[in-house]
Amino acid sequence: MAVTNDWGQASVNNTIDYGDGAIDNTINWGKVYDSSASGDTNIGTSVTPSFTNTKSIALDGVDDFCETASTYSELDGQTKMTFSCWIKPTSATTSVIASIKDSGSTEQFRVVFHSSRYIIIRTHTGNGRDTRTANSSITLNVWTHISFCLDFALSSGSKGKIFINGVDATSADSMNQTSINTSGGGLRIGARDVSSLLPFTGLIDESAIWSGSDQRANVSEIYGGGVAVDLNALATAPNPTTWYRMGDGDTAPTIQDTNGSANLTMTNFTTFSTDVPT
Repeated sequence: MAVTNDWGQASVNNTIDYGDGAIDNTINWGKVYDSSASGDTNIGTSVTPSFTNTKSIALDGVDDFCETASTYSELDGQTKMTFSCWIKPTSATTSVIASIKDSGSTEQFRVVFHSSRYIIIRTHTGNGRDTRTANSSITLNVWTHISFCLDFALSSGSKGKIFINGVDATSADSMNQTSINTSGGGLRIGARDVSSLLPFTGLIDESAIWSGSDQRANVSEIYGGGVAVDLNALATAPNPTTWYRMGDGDTAPTIQDTNGSANLTMTNFTTFSTDVPT
């Protein structure tokens, strides 16, 4: 006997489609994700990957360096600053990690790796005003993090501090200015901008500058415990004024300023290295 109200009929002719599958069910009672539930269009889509660091620059110690096209004036007249980078020197030769020419005949700012394997930093127009670490504080062929923090308002002997792998490694400080001199040229990474070139031999990664900001209280999180970290996502430290990823997200010969417009141009080399801090 046929069921006149089709109550138990299969899905083909069921007028209310109570048990119908996803294709023809007019009330979609049993439908399963022909389109995403609740309008969600991202079911199964992967999340944005976390911060990664895969590239650095490798300099030959002969004539390789990077430089901004225009004058780098972010530090002009500042009484505070912080510089941070990773280095892996492969030769114990006195060389320049970073340099900015001043309006005279020397540097506004200079970071030097000395042949005795120490770091010396100057922000002046003459000798005798600098901050340095002890001899042999840097090991060849090993990635090492350097942070330099400056506050001219502090007492003599503590204005400048150099941190190696997040630890205060300052052996002497004779900074005696009241503010940083005016720039007369671009920011150069891997060589000097005046007199002899003093090119760096080895690798450099994740170079950053905080203009007008002494970050010595936040050096540990900038260091990141031994690996490069997202400097725009730190818990306490502000975003740097200038930050170069040194290859990540870059297309040679341009190295982008992640946080500004002071892009670097690679000079005498065009390839990135995959050797990075780990």
